[in-house]
Amino acid sequence: MLGNLRPLLWSSLLLCALLLSSCGIQRIGTIPRGTPDTGDGTPAVLPSPTITVPVASVSVLGSTYAFVRNNQLWVALNRAVPRQLTNFNYSNQPQVFWHQPLWSPGDHFLAFISDAVPMGIGGGGCPAPDYSANGVLYVVNLQSGQATQITLPAVKKDVQLSGVLLTDYWQYAFWEDATHLLAWYNGVPGKVSSAAGLYRFDVATQTLTQILPLSSLDVATLFEPQPNMPLLLSLRYSNEQLFYQVVVHPFGQQSQFLIYRRSLQQSQAVNSKVLQIGSEAWCASAQGAGFVRPGWDVSPNGEQIVSQTIVTASSNGSAVGAVQVLNMQDGVTTPLFSPAPTSFLSRDLQLTWGPDSQTVIASVPHTTGQVEGQGLYSATLADPQTMQQYMPTVIGQVCWRADGKAFALQDGDALDTGTPFSIYVFVAGETQGRVLLKNAREFAWG
Repeated sequence: MLGNLRPLLWSSLLLCALLLSSCGIQRIGTIPRGTPDTGDGTPAVLPSPTITVPVASVSVLGSTYAFVRNNQLWVALNRAVPRQLTNFNYSNQPQVFWHQPLWSPGDHFLAFISDAVPMGIGGGGCPAPDYSANGVLYVVNLQSGQATQITLPAVKKDVQLSGVLLTDYWQYAFWEDATHLLAWYNGVPGKVSSAAGLYRFDVATQTLTQILPLSSLDVATLFEPQPNMPLLLSLRYSNEQLFYQVVVHPFGQQSQFLIYRRSLQQSQAVNSKVLQIGSEAWCASAQGAGFVRPGWDVSPNGEQIVSQTIVTASSNGSAVGAVQVLNMQDGVTTPLFSPAPTSFLSRDLQLTWGPDSQTVIASVPHTTGQVEGQGLYSATLADPQTMQQYMPTVIGQVCWRADGKAFALQDGDALDTGTPFSIYVFVAGETQGRVLLKNAREFAWG
C-alpha cells in the first residue's frame, strides 16, 4: 500500500513547487530577514552610498605653496602654475617617504627631507620601525634655482634634484630665521660617533655647524638605544629654544614621559624640565603600549605648550589620556578637548598650534589610530570648555595658512607610500572640509 502511495506523494510535492514558482512566491533563503535579496535566496550586493565632498575655490590655495605628487616635489610661487622641482629616480627604491616641506620666512628658500628604500622592509614590534623618520635633507634657493644637500662632514653645493636618492639620517628641520635652518641629525645606526645632534645651516655662507651634540641632552635616540638612558621621542623648536620629549626607563612597567627645553642662545645653558606627562608601561610587552609618542606642540610665541597627559584608571589599571595647555610664563594649566571621547584621547594624537597661539588642532597621526567618526577637532584658549569637530576625519600633520584663516590635512597615512591622496582644506567658520588638491600629499603653504 505504502509503495503505491510513494509516487503520488512525489508528484504532489513537485506540483506544489511548480505552483509556488509560477505564482512568484519567494523561496525561503538562509539570509537574515531584511537583507536585500536577489530573489533566489542569496543576498544582493548594493553599492555603498557616495559621499560628495565639495571642492575648494582656487583662491583658497593662495599664491605660494608646495606639495608632493607622484613622489616628486612641486612648487607654486606668486600665483604661478605649480612646477615640478625634483626628478628623482625610484626604480630600485619604490617605497618613498616625504616630510612636509618647510618654507623660510620670506619664501626665498625651501627645505625638505625625503627617503627611499627597497620593497620588502619589515615592521612590527614596539616601537615599530619608523622608515619615514630619517632622510636626505635639501635646501633650495627658489630665486636662483640652486640646491644644496646638507651632508656631513661638509655640505654638497649646487646639486641636481634628480637621480637616485641617497640615504641619510636627518629627522627634523626648523627655520630659525630667513637665512638659518636648524636640523637634527640622528647619526648612522650601528656606528658610534659624535655626529648626532642639532646643527645650524647658514644659507648665505653655505656652512654647517653643530650647536648641540646628542650627548648634551643626556638621551639616546630610538635608532641607537643605550642601557639606562632615556630615549628621545620627538623635538620642537620655538623662539630660540629647543624642546624635546623623552621616555625615562623605557621598556619597563614604570616608564615616564617628560618634556625638556634647552636655550640655544646661551652656550652654557642647562636642560630644564618643563612638564611631566605621566607614566605608562612603554613597550614593555609584545602587545606594545597605549601610548608610544604622546602628542604635544609648542606655541609659535614660545610661551605655551600643549600636550597629552596620562593617568591610570583605578578601575582596570589602563592608561587614560587628556589634553592640557601649560603656560610656561606663570605655570597655569588649562584643559582642552574635555568633551572628546576617551577612545580618542587614550591614544597618540597629533596636536598642532595655530599661528595665533590660541587655537589647537587635534588629529590622529596614522590611519591605524582612527576610530569611526572621530579624528579631527579644534579648541581655543578663549573657550576651552568647548570644541569643534570637522568632517571628513582626515589625518596627520596640520598645515596652517599664515593668516590663520585655513588649515589643511591629507586623507591618508604617510606610511602608505603607494596610495594617491587628496589634500583637504578647512576654512575658518566652516566644519565641512573641501578638496584642495587631488593626487597630492605633504602640502605646505608659504
